[in-house]
Amino acid sequence: MPLRFRNDQAQLRDGWKCTLFFLAAMACFVLVGLVGRSLPPGIKAYAPSAVLVALLGLLLTLVAVRLEGLGLAGVGLRLDARFGRQFALGLLGGCALVAISTGLVVALAGVRLLPAEPPVAGLLVKLVVTLFAGALFEELLFRGYAFQRAVRGLGPRGAIAVFAVIFTLAHLPSGEGLERPVLLIAALGLVLDAVIQSLLFLRTGSLALPIGLHFAWNGAQQALGFGVSGSASAPAWFQPELGQAPAWLTGGTYGLEASALGLPVQVALLAWLWRSAERPPKQKGLAKSQALVAE
Repeated sequence: MPLRFRNDQAQLRDGWKCTLFFLAAMACFVLVGLVGRSLPPGIKAYAPSAVLVALLGLLLTLVAVRLEGLGLAGVGLRLDARFGRQFALGLLGGCALVAISTGLVVALAGVRLLPAEPPVAGLLVKLVVTLFAGALFEELLFRGYAFQRAVRGLGPRGAIAVFAVIFTLAHLPSGEGLERPVLLIAALGLVLDAVIQSLLFLRTGSLALPIGLHFAWNGAQQALGFGVSGSASAPAWFQPELGQAPAWLTGGTYGLEASALGLPVQVALLAWLWRSAERPPKQKGLAKSQALVAE
């Protein structure tokens, strides 16, 4: 059966748009790696790779939507007061999720948070900028142009399932040095997170809430000294002492995302989002997101 690149309206099919977008995003990683190695140390210190990737991700998204006669607002990046309110709500939600999960591992798994020497101002600014850039790029990649075209081609549930798998595979380590229960819990937590973030976009028609929640989730874990998706923690205000509880309960070096105690928190949020999605939305802006994913 021959491959069909265009639909009945002679437009590039949505599946190919998603594929080409992901290939271009991977090319951005390669380009940043090549540029990063060639920069002088004095300049490289002020140009973290996450920032460069985020800028390229924005440029890539802008090119993709321009080819369809749209702007960045067409993928949920309308920078207005509503965007700011939803971003702030995402920040609060991400911090709340980390606070609840931390409370559970402290109370039930014996984890202790020991005070540590806080990072200096310059390092703190760099960490915040890097974490925000990482959250921005990942939401552009996993909830932005490609995801929205997949919704149009596969329907919301199909797109959510496909991108949850891709998101999980992109964040899950090979498993070396991790116990199998920890790896399985981390995978399940990542799937739940991907579904939650996708529902947040579909519910609001904006990337503001997913970006805010993603940024706050990573930043709050970093501030408390936990690993973030297996990445070693940078200088923070606390140093977690994991104690003698098994890693599948504390999350181990992977972070709170691999703790079984964090899963009920995500499940509760997902259940609430799923139920609220069944009710008619109140946001006027949702009509625009529905137009994006409709034929």
